[in-house]
Amino acid sequence: MNNREIIEAWLAPRLDEMGCFLVDIRINPSINKYEIFIDSPTGVTIDQCMVISRYVEFQMDNDPGFPEKYSLDVSSPGMENPFKVQQQFDKNIGKTVEVVLLNGIKKEGMLKKADGKVLHLEVHHPPKKKGMKPEIELETYGFEEIKSVKKKIIF
Repeated sequence: MNNREIIEAWLAPRLDEMGCFLVDIRINPSINKYEIFIDSPTGVTIDQCMVISRYVEFQMDNDPGFPEKYSLDVSSPGMENPFKVQQQFDKNIGKTVEVVLLNGIKKEGMLKKADGKVLHLEVHHPPKKKGMKPEIELETYGFEEIKSVKKKIIF
C-alpha cells in the first residue's frame, strides 16, 4: 500500500464514527506535506479537524514508512473547491451549484439529483417578457460531460 492508501485505511473507521467522510488527500512528497480534506452532511468543525489531525499525526509518528519530519493539514474542502465525492453531491441537493462542462460552458442552477452517472440541474431562465415568471427547466448532464461542480456562493 502507498501512503495515501495507508492514511485512507486509518481514517475510514475514525471518520465513520465521527459522522464524517473523506473528500481528498493531497501529498507533496518533495516537501513531505500531507493535506487531508474531510466533511460531513452538516459541515465540519475546527474541533473535528483537530481530532483527525492528532489521530493521523500519532499514526504517522509510529509508522516507519512515513518521514520523520512532515507537515500535516486537516481541513474542510472549502466552498471554492469542486466536489470530489458522492457525499458532497448528496449534501448539496437543493442548493445552487455551478457546473462547468468539458466544452467550457458554465451552468448554474439548483442541484436536484446526482448519482455518479447523471446530474439533474434545475435552471431558472429569465422571463421572455417583462412581468412574466422565469422559465424553469430541468437539465440533465452525464458525468462524462462535466469538468467540475461546486457550490455557488450567493450573497
